[in-house]
Amino acid sequence: MTSVCRQMRPRIGDTMKSIAPYFQLYTDYMSKFEIAVKTLNEMSTKNEKFSHIIRELECDPVCKNLKISQHMLGPVQRIPRYRMLLEDYIKKLDKNSPDYPDVKTSLDQVALAANKANDNITKLENFQLVSQLLSNVSGGLDSTHQQDSQTPIVYIKHGKIKKLSRRKVQDRFVFLFSDVILICKIEGHGKYKCNKKIYVSELRGVAESSDPNMPFPFELITKKSSFTLGAKDEKERKDWKDALNRVLAGQSAACAATSPQRLGLVAPVWIPDNGVSMCMSCERSFTAILRRHHCRACGKVYCHMCSCNKAFLSFDNKTGRVCDACFTLLCSRDGDLEETRKTRGLTTSSFFSADSEPSIPDSKIPKGTIQSGEISGYILVKLGDKDFQKYWCVIRELILHLFAGTYDKKAKKMMPLVGWTIADPDESDKMEGYLLLKVGHQNLDPMFLRFSSESEKEQWYEALSKNSVLD
Repeated sequence: MTSVCRQMRPRIGDTMKSIAPYFQLYTDYMSKFEIAVKTLNEMSTKNEKFSHIIRELECDPVCKNLKISQHMLGPVQRIPRYRMLLEDYIKKLDKNSPDYPDVKTSLDQVALAANKANDNITKLENFQLVSQLLSNVSGGLDSTHQQDSQTPIVYIKHGKIKKLSRRKVQDRFVFLFSDVILICKIEGHGKYKCNKKIYVSELRGVAESSDPNMPFPFELITKKSSFTLGAKDEKERKDWKDALNRVLAGQSAACAATSPQRLGLVAPVWIPDNGVSMCMSCERSFTAILRRHHCRACGKVYCHMCSCNKAFLSFDNKTGRVCDACFTLLCSRDGDLEETRKTRGLTTSSFFSADSEPSIPDSKIPKGTIQSGEISGYILVKLGDKDFQKYWCVIRELILHLFAGTYDKKAKKMMPLVGWTIADPDESDKMEGYLLLKVGHQNLDPMFLRFSSESEKEQWYEALSKNSVLD
């Protein structure tokens, strides 16, 4: 008789009511999920036969190209699905239905189990995501690293980004987790090779940057190595900085790497080689013989004679090459000035004095800062019969400065603009096909400026015209 009534009036409430209390058992399954995955990974590594069976199963079309660990997550997701089913069913069920009380009781019990499971589900889904991401990165973290960690690794953000190395800008892919940052080389087909691994405990801060070699740059300051990264737009830069600052929330605030208090304690951001053409102390131009050397304390670029000191650097736990200024600061702070100077060989940099080379002084701009003014930027410049050369051009106080590097203290050429004419090249110049401006003066060879876009040309035309006339 009961079965006949059930056929006439289908019900699911009483059935769900009888099994809902058993959903509490899923809590035990979820609490041991990470241990189960770790055991699976260990067995796959140690037992070749077992690993072969697992690979065969994962290649089976029934698995839909998913790993076994992903299928193991299926039971964890059942409770929320049952809850969604009952919530949808009770919305469409008449309150006078004999099934309504049982469905309501079942929903309350399933909801109680689901609330207990939600935290575990979030952790397990994060665990699965982290495992999947790490499986695509070689040379980074071991796939079982998160089980060995005292606190679970939480995925934060990943994406393509620019990285400024010593000699050029490189494309990199960054994975940001709660306790580690992986900076990877892109190998294609969703695979990456880790070039740099930075633990969050080594991270000291995220700083602003105005480096013109990078689009939308920002600096990542770490204990051992600091560098400049670049985003594709302002929104992406803000997203990365916000994400990094969230990771840093539990860390103590860090000062700038080059401040006297932090000098030698935190790795500096190195100025790139193409940012300077001369020593940032004695201002002699670098050549094949007079080579560049980076100060390991402040990151600036010097010749050999201005950086032949050795000082202990806490962030590297060893001595390193430092410039004269940093040497004095470090030794006066640490009390090793006299003893260390005796081991230098040459105690001053006056041997390579800047007096032997003509210079164009500009004392208003401190050393180690990017040259800037009313307008600045890289432009291809043609002077006289020479070919176009790339200069960092700055207009400041009615003068056009041409710098070989963005951090150079002195300009290669300075041109007072008052009285000069700014115009497009004429036919006699034979300069068709380029976005050019002709800067000319009576009885002097003209100078040609070559631009990459119309908007850039218009900006420079307005600035040059404005500074060529006295108010």
